Amino acid sequence: MGTAVIALLAVVVVVAVIAWALFWIHDARRDRDVHLRTYRYTEEDLARFGQEAIRQSHAVVSGKVQEHMAPLFPEFMTEFNPREARFIGTPIDYVVFDGIDRGECEVVFVEVKTGRSQLSMRERRVRRAVEAGRVRWVEMRLPEELTVLTTDVLPALPEGPF
Repeated sequence: MGTAVIALLAVVVVVAVIAWALFWIHDARRDRDVHLRTYRYTEEDLARFGQEAIRQSHAVVSGKVQEHMAPLFPEFMTEFNPREARFIGTPIDYVVFDGIDRGECEVVFVEVKTGRSQLSMRERRVRRAVEAGRVRWVEMRLPEELTVLTTDVLPALPEGPF
């Protein structure tokens, strides 16, 4: 009878260990599910997102630098005289007064793109306005009082070459 009791105790211990393991696994899965609902991203996800953010930031900064340097590129120079281009930046990159140094002038709006970048909504709106002819000239004259006011308030500029 002593062996039967020992065998029974062994079975009870094995069943208890299995029950405990199943409970632990179930509890771990529940904790994981709660964690995933609370924190949707894993550490690997966050590391990947960080690398993607760095890559994207690099692309944006590189694109901005290239936008500023566009008049120095052969693609720009074959189309326009860089001296006739004025950088605006937003919503379009350049206004080119094409031919103004030759005594004629065509106003050209230029948007510089690099890589796979595409026109933004605002850039598309400007393009549609230009294509539809919704462009005009306005000469704005400020009141004479402003000229007098600014000359009275601002200190006189020093004499001599600058």
